[in-house]
Amino acid sequence: MIERFSTRGLDMGDRLEFWNQLLDGTYGGLVVDPLQPHFHAQMARWQLGDMTMIWPQSAAAVVSRRRNAGRGANEQKIVAHLLHSGECQLTQRGRVAELKAGDMVLCSDDDSYRFDVGRDHQILVVEMNRSMLASRVDNLDDMIATTISGKQATTRLLHNFFLSLWREGASNFDESMGQSYASVLVEMLATSLHPQQQSVPFARNLLFERMKGVVEARLADPDLSPTSLASELGVSLRTLQSAVAEAGTTTVGYISSRRLARAAQRLAMEPAMSVTQIAFSVGFTDSAYFSRRFHDQFGLSPTEYRQRH
Repeated sequence: MIERFSTRGLDMGDRLEFWNQLLDGTYGGLVVDPLQPHFHAQMARWQLGDMTMIWPQSAAAVVSRRRNAGRGANEQKIVAHLLHSGECQLTQRGRVAELKAGDMVLCSDDDSYRFDVGRDHQILVVEMNRSMLASRVDNLDDMIATTISGKQATTRLLHNFFLSLWREGASNFDESMGQSYASVLVEMLATSLHPQQQSVPFARNLLFERMKGVVEARLADPDLSPTSLASELGVSLRTLQSAVAEAGTTTVGYISSRRLARAAQRLAMEPAMSVTQIAFSVGFTDSAYFSRRFHDQFGLSPTEYRQRH
């Protein structure tokens, strides 16, 4: 569930203390020093699987984090910051990274770091266990405090996926799929760090994996279609169809199979829901058509399936 916080409504003298307590409680050791007297900020926070994601928006400030010396090597965290709007400068480990909107940078919580942000800004942030990326990126330490260009296709895809997650999380998100989406996010992040090393088949496989995450989030949407998927993913319909074909299926077929699989799960797990309610909950608009498709898939009517499971 997404939590939302804002300094609006608080007395001016209480805002900074409230905000710094919130930041420290989210990512230990994080603190903000505003550059303007009238400080205002807001933030969305979300626990996605094993990851903690935030989307802060605030005025010009210096944001710093002290070294977390209490964690062992297996508990170290990597924090990815994707600048959604504004400009900023990161300093960590003697390196300086300049970021413009769309760019990304990684930080490690085993050493202090600092962001200098001279104007209003928004940052998409995700903190994860170091091991989640270290197992996929050999020279991870070389990537710390290094600007990852937002002009790369892989970074743009990651940015769009971040936004898709936040948008779906604010509506009809299935929290049980959180860890699956988190895994897709890690794969996309790893690809953004070494895009030149990825082959075309790998990139297409990544697109298919990303499509799977969007489909799961939008199963209840009756307007979900190959065209709308391609638009949301930022690729042409032909590119999407090619990636899905390499996985041995079609876009329409994949959407249908996932809807029917989710319906079967709900028939077995949610006896209080009627067949029609379940059909609508997975994106079908005609219960009779749903029943025919369900029978084609499982060899049983929805009612028979429920009785046997």
